[in-house]
Amino acid sequence: MPQLDLMSFFSQFFWFSIGFSFFYIFLLHYIIPSIVLTLKLRKKKLESLATDINKKKEGASSLLTTYDTVLSKALSSSRILLTKINDHGNSWVTSTVIKINSVDFAQPNENYIKSIGEKDFSTILLDVGLKNNVKDSYWSKLWKK
Repeated sequence: MPQLDLMSFFSQFFWFSIGFSFFYIFLLHYIIPSIVLTLKLRKKKLESLATDINKKKEGASSLLTTYDTVLSKALSSSRILLTKINDHGNSWVTSTVIKINSVDFAQPNENYIKSIGEKDFSTILLDVGLKNNVKDSYWSKLWKK
């Protein structure tokens, strides 16, 4: 193999050592410090962001507590008001219906009840009359059950 020839092996090793040493020194003095600086800055930035987030979480939790308190008070007061409105509306409707039925609709209600009774009575008479009429076979078939 030509790369392991004894005549050229030592010169190749020498130049490899020189090149590697320069590369190592360049890496050690320029590249690694910039990487370390970037990592330190990143770590500090993450820590500051974490503290900001924790501060905001604490503020958000107190804000949520305040929001829950205000919401529960608003809902309870609206429930009380709706109950009062419902009770007032029910009492108003009941009193108004009683007043209207006793004053304005007394005669129409009486006439309505009479007409229902008359219709029921006439239906009963018709039913009895048609069932008893044997002459008309068509009606007697319809009324048989």
